[in-house]
Amino acid sequence: MAPNTTLFKTENKALPIGDIPEIHECLQSARKHLALPPIAQPSIKDINSAAFQSLLMTFPPLVTQYRDKYRCVGNIRMWEICRNWLEPDQKVPVRVVIGRFNRDFWERNQVIELFYGSVIYGLIAEDAASLYQLSKDWPTELGVPPLFPSKAAYGRAMRVGKGRMNRG
Repeated sequence: MAPNTTLFKTENKALPIGDIPEIHECLQSARKHLALPPIAQPSIKDINSAAFQSLLMTFPPLVTQYRDKYRCVGNIRMWEICRNWLEPDQKVPVRVVIGRFNRDFWERNQVIELFYGSVIYGLIAEDAASLYQLSKDWPTELGVPPLFPSKAAYGRAMRVGKGRMNRG
């Protein structure tokens, strides 16, 4: 395990998605500062509901509780999709992060989640090229090593040709 990895404990719960109205304030601020792009979402009509529920059980949003309010801090993409697709009273599985909130860890995790999640799950070529352009300054600002050694390595991981990467 990396020396800078923060261990945290969680508790599994089911909460109405309407009880998690937004991502944590520090993550909203980091999104604006780093100009993180919104990522297009598939239509709920194009997704098998049972398969999505299974995915949600495997990768539930991570939330933190402050007083009586919950805010999303991890697996933000799943939280965004749930907020867009589900009724506010529909319960979703979540992992509630227990203990002191480590702002630096969760800000870095948000960028890593967006960047590597996009690589692992794939993006269209234009989005992949745009994301790479935005990512060039992230490691310096967040104190993490570069996520890829080069633009070519990123393009290969994303399966985006050199010509498409140069348009981003």
